Order: sequence, then structure tokens, then C-alpha cells
Amino acid sequence: MGVMRRNLLLILALFTAVCINVNAETTPAQLTDPEYMINGGYSEAAAEEVFILKRRTAGEPCEPLYEKNHSTNKFVRFFKNCYTYWDPSIDNEERYHHDIQMSPHYTDL
Repeated sequence: MGVMRRNLLLILALFTAVCINVNAETTPAQLTDPEYMINGGYSEAAAEEVFILKRRTAGEPCEPLYEKNHSTNKFVRFFKNCYTYWDPSIDNEERYHHDIQMSPHYTDL
């Protein structure tokens, strides 16, 4: 019994020593950096959303990371904004960059 118990204690000590030496190489701030996220395979929209949420949590002003291409004419853009105003489940890039009020207003268009 003594040899088996000693071997079991040696295996347990070896297992504990292996598990203790685990160190993280990246911090949470580095993991949520937009450039790191894009290089990791996330889209620009996901990286920008994480960036905006971090800025809002810290109480800092939110500004877009990337320039959006608005190549549509004003007529199409107006009806698209009307449709997104009536159906709030549609995401558009402007919703992330302004304070959303619970009651709708004509300036949201």
C-alpha cells in the first residue's frame, strides 16, 4: 500500500505543478482591441460595436471607427431611414452613434 500511495501522491504533485504554471499572454483590453479582433477573423462591424460599448461604459464620447460609404441618393436614403424608423429591429450604423431616446421624435429621421 505504501508504494501505491507514494506513486499516487507523485502523480498528483506533478499534475498540480503542470496546472499552476498557466499564464495568460493577452489581457482583456488587448482581446477587445478592434485591430486584434479584425485580425482574429471578426468583421469591422463587430469590432466597432465592441469599441463603442467599451467607450460608452467608460463614459467617453462615441465616434465611428470606419468611414461609411453613403453612395445612395437622398431620395432612397430618406425612404430607407423612414423604414428603419418604423421598424426598429433593423440595424443601421447611425443607431450606434447617437443616444437613443425611448420616445420617437421627428429628428430621428
